[in-house]
Amino acid sequence: MSKRKIGRRAARLGLLWLLALATLATTACQADFRNPPRLATATARAAATATPTRAPLLLPAPTATPDPTAATPALAGAAAGAPAAPATSAVLNVWVNENSAAHAAVLQSMVEEFSAQTEINVVLRLVAPQLLPQIVETAVLSNTLPDVILHPIEYSIGWAARGILDPAAADAAVDAIGRATFDPDALDLLELNGQTVAVPSDGYQQLLLYRADWFAERGLATPNSYSSMLAAAEALYRPEALVTGFVIPTESNLVTTHKAFEHLAAGNGCRLIDEQGEVRLLDPACRSALDFYFNIVNRYSPPGVQTDTSARNAFLEGRTGMIMASPAILPDLATQGDLAANTGILTRIRGAGPDAFPANFGNVTTLGITTRADRETAVAFARYWFETGYARWLAVETERKTPLRWGTAAQPRLFIDAWGTQPLSGPNQSLEALYGPEIVAMLRADVAASNRWGLREDQGALVTLLYENLTFAVVLQEMLSGYFNSSKTIFEAYVRVINLIPDYEFPVAPTPGP
Repeated sequence: MSKRKIGRRAARLGLLWLLALATLATTACQADFRNPPRLATATARAAATATPTRAPLLLPAPTATPDPTAATPALAGAAAGAPAAPATSAVLNVWVNENSAAHAAVLQSMVEEFSAQTEINVVLRLVAPQLLPQIVETAVLSNTLPDVILHPIEYSIGWAARGILDPAAADAAVDAIGRATFDPDALDLLELNGQTVAVPSDGYQQLLLYRADWFAERGLATPNSYSSMLAAAEALYRPEALVTGFVIPTESNLVTTHKAFEHLAAGNGCRLIDEQGEVRLLDPACRSALDFYFNIVNRYSPPGVQTDTSARNAFLEGRTGMIMASPAILPDLATQGDLAANTGILTRIRGAGPDAFPANFGNVTTLGITTRADRETAVAFARYWFETGYARWLAVETERKTPLRWGTAAQPRLFIDAWGTQPLSGPNQSLEALYGPEIVAMLRADVAASNRWGLREDQGALVTLLYENLTFAVVLQEMLSGYFNSSKTIFEAYVRVINLIPDYEFPVAPTPGP
């Protein structure tokens, strides 16, 4: 979309906001828990749990930054199996999209060990995940990109296509580490023009959690399909007791708002785009998926905008029967009495249409090498990450770090078979001890084999734009706030997607419905 078009759209949206706020100023601002539709976006956001915006966490290099042009021999006596150091000392700037204290501590120890082995001085920057796209965009404009970026897969192909990531460097790193040791589905998702654009590190599946004890009391079916989810949400919805049937993130500035809908839509056979580049959002499978989403959220969720935090809290406090969330909640369940034992866990949801199938949604984290990096230095760090440091990395918040490097050449399943047996922070028990081997097997299976929109159709660059612009999160929140009905919303989504595609070749007459 051109800057002129963006400016005109921003002006129109600004006018709409002013009109909406003026209207709200003359009406009562109390949400009626029993009577959707919802309040307008501004009022709903004011009532919602705030999404924290944390500044990037900077970790200093373990030693003073040396002159990158000074020639220094590699450290003698480096640990056996350590990546070979470049011929001269170097500085490596690394950005990681994690900023918890636990991650900071482990990453600092890894950086110090890597520097000791190689005399490569690492400058580490920990970035809040929601800030990463904007910070990378700023770094591109200011020519301050780092050398290595740990990031979600939805940005990998787009950043490679724009020249931010160096596919040749990542491809060389995969070969140096051992291509056969990685999950082949992950490598397939990251392929562009015959090269692997980033190195797959780890991932997790999005979960549907439900109160199994409540379901058993009411004789409800397992909520693994549109019909069973809707029936359960209706049966469990008790507004007089402040109990809802279903909660998911709906805030317009969260990527998880998009991901929750994409997971539900994929199970109905809804595709974003096909191999020929035609956007398929106006297909019946997508229209009916949006109808289901609107019905279950609008009728059986709490009023106001929801976040990952509010969904988590609602489930932990016994105020909802179902949520969609990441496995990060699993240790919390184990600290709430019998809640872990009374929680059902699903990874696959089936829609209701003729193309429906049980779909999962995998989140994949990748290690990308940028085009500004010294390739030899960056590959040495990638080798350290996946060889010496990998087990330590996977142990931090392990519940959402299923390894995508399955093992080594000598032990092909070393990492993947061990996953789920490490103690979790908090309950100090493993996932396997808390939830059983069957749940662990389900959680670690097919993380990278999920039907993510656009990636297998070689449309990863479009996917990057959708996430950077939060296209779906915005339009879904607009629908739930009463701006559009579901028929209009699917057409709005279609128009906003094709506006991101230069010279789109498949025009469709504007038929948004009533």
